[in-house]
Amino acid sequence: MPSPESRGGPLWRVFPWDAGATEGTRYSPSHVPQPTGRGRFDLPRAVSSVLYTSEAAEHAVSEMLQPWRGRTLDSSQLTRARLPLALVEVRVAPSSMGRLADLCDPTYLVASGTAPDKTASRFRHVSQPIARAAWDAGFHGLRWWSSFWGDWHTVVLFTARVEGYLTFGAPEVLTLDHVAVKKAAELLGMLA
Repeated sequence: MPSPESRGGPLWRVFPWDAGATEGTRYSPSHVPQPTGRGRFDLPRAVSSVLYTSEAAEHAVSEMLQPWRGRTLDSSQLTRARLPLALVEVRVAPSSMGRLADLCDPTYLVASGTAPDKTASRFRHVSQPIARAAWDAGFHGLRWWSSFWGDWHTVVLFTARVEGYLTFGAPEVLTLDHVAVKKAAELLGMLA
């Protein structure tokens, strides 16, 4: 399975950014929220937090804009918790990226006994056991197609396994003129 790294690109995430937040704390680029159980591939809190990332910057932005899909984009949609949303590049060491369960790979699905429809289930009690099985098999995370389109892919990183293998770039505050925001808005039908 080729990783995003071997395809020449990093992973991306969007988060509310406080420029004064210290490394690893809330609103910093490297902060990983505690699992809530609401994410499609969340693991139990006692096992590991997960970091949801995207292989495309516009996909990461779209995840944050989707509540307003089909409406006209405005700057208020680019804030959370009264903070600006920022896009940050996430790099994962190749040794860890090579340890992803690829839910887009039919060979993996057959070998793991994973039915494709279960990976796309809207019911978390159906999809979360897939992440747990990948964890139990020793994987560092998983790769899955986006619920938007099959062209986009999400990489879910098991933070307990990738700790020390991650680096974060400099955050870019998202504005209406940011290229990833423009692309996301176009794809989500949010342009005036």
